[in-house]
Amino acid sequence: MRPPRRRRAVLAALAPTARVSHLGLAALTVTLAGLPTTVRVAGGDGVSGSLIVAGLLGGATLGWAVDDPAAELLTPLPVSSPMRTTMRVLFVAVVATIGTALTFLVVALGPGLPPDRGDRMPEAAAAASIALLAGLVAARRGEPAAGPTAVAAGVVVPGLIVTLSERWPNVVPAFDPGPTHNHWWILAAIATTLAAHTARDPAHSDTNARVLRFPGTDARLNGQPPTAEPSRARPTQPLR
Repeated sequence: MRPPRRRRAVLAALAPTARVSHLGLAALTVTLAGLPTTVRVAGGDGVSGSLIVAGLLGGATLGWAVDDPAAELLTPLPVSSPMRTTMRVLFVAVVATIGTALTFLVVALGPGLPPDRGDRMPEAAAAASIALLAGLVAARRGEPAAGPTAVAAGVVVPGLIVTLSERWPNVVPAFDPGPTHNHWWILAAIATTLAAHTARDPAHSDTNARVLRFPGTDARLNGQPPTAEPSRARPTQPLR
């Protein structure tokens, strides 16, 4: 497809993709994520723990982007499945960013942001990438609840990682500040790479590189039907 036509196709797919991106569920999730922090601010309590919850749930909100309920509707448009996934991720990320920013704004206007506020960013990034990876794998396997699975994984998996940090504190990151806290960025990068690989459109894979094995011959799938080696039948003996 020529670039101008592709650009027009992407622009035409923006509105229908936004309508099916579960933005309402994303807004509800990020609102619930900031609710504990708002309650603690109103009560004059510390907010460090509640900001961890807000960051994890805010990042895991991206899991709602893995569902593609309008796949059949948008099939006539010349927009690939990875492109539609990218658009849904961007739409949900905008909602999650706005909701999380409002939570931090409430804290800033109240008691003030804690000194470890910057530590929430790598944790949220890891939660978002893990949610996307788990959701895309579930969607590829045909699971009907890929979105809820992704959101749950974005919260549960970082919690499991923190429990492992008690066993391997020099390698596995935790929520507390420390020399291994930046390892959340490494986990986020690994999960993002795997998610991008999972989101690739299987219809555009290079089938020309696949090799079919036939008895006695190797045929490469290059647009021509492979020919098998003709069978060598033994000559029959005449009846006496």
